[in-house]
Amino acid sequence: MTSKQTIRWGVLGCGGIAKKFIASSKVVETAEVVAVASASGNKAQAFADEQGVGIGYSGYDALLEDPSVDAVYVANTHNFHHDTVLKALKADKAVLCEKPMAINAKQTKEMIDLARERNLFLMEAMWTRYLPSVVQMRKWIEEGRIGKPRRVYANFGLRMSFPPESRMVNPDLAGGALLDLGIYPLSLASMIASGAVPKKVFSIVGKGETGVDVDDLIMLSYEDGLGAQLSCGLEVPVRCYAEVVGEKGTITLPHLFIGANSVTLKTDEEEQTFNYDFPEIEGFRFEVEEACKCLLNGEKESSIMPLDETLVLAQTMDLIRADCGLKYPGE
Repeated sequence: MTSKQTIRWGVLGCGGIAKKFIASSKVVETAEVVAVASASGNKAQAFADEQGVGIGYSGYDALLEDPSVDAVYVANTHNFHHDTVLKALKADKAVLCEKPMAINAKQTKEMIDLARERNLFLMEAMWTRYLPSVVQMRKWIEEGRIGKPRRVYANFGLRMSFPPESRMVNPDLAGGALLDLGIYPLSLASMIASGAVPKKVFSIVGKGETGVDVDDLIMLSYEDGLGAQLSCGLEVPVRCYAEVVGEKGTITLPHLFIGANSVTLKTDEEEQTFNYDFPEIEGFRFEVEEACKCLLNGEKESSIMPLDETLVLAQTMDLIRADCGLKYPGE
């Protein structure tokens, strides 16, 4: 690890998510992206030049062998996360992995077990957890401003048409609404439940022409009485918002809740809105700050997105897919 108070990042993947990570890192004092890599081909250097990063490697191995890289951000698609993260951990690199961590709980546990075995940092890049609006939501809940949370409502959907070969609906690439979109409302409910394992999981899943889920309605219940009604979809015009209902009031994240720059508290006694504006392209800056803080402090995981909770989320998504008989190749 660098002796300076800066974490030097390598980025595995050269897509849109990688661009957002690099742009966000540029406004974080403790982060510097020093290299990028493509899985194959020679596009990495052109991408590096375009993004203002010094080195572009053809192939992940070359980046993982670079001693100037302290940590890697895994920015490829989730069907490749398992193999990529294991390769990075075996190269003794700290890892921030784009959500979802993997396509199922078995893969997720293997990644977590290896990180713990090798005493390396690993964190799921659930960027919404670190947004100032969501931090404020947690603060209001911890202060008891809405009393005990009783219900969580969260929806995230797109109304788009994808060709059968698109990653979004291709079963060979672990496509579908749940892993790409449903992870957001599920993670929000899990955060309100403090990472607890749901007592009951009920789902209604609609499948598309390629056999993957395109419309999911999910109900969760927890031991303390908290209930969650969640939905995600690729072909339905759902209202993309989130609300936590407590005994004394509500906290609402507006459309589009996954990148919300405001949050509203409403009780019988008060109504208050917290605002924190930031450019959309820099939305990952808050998770980058958290990962750098953990690494500089010698921590092996984030207390805000613990690895045990990442595993619970993966197990919950497995149960939802099992209900509708959705399996990906190789499972």
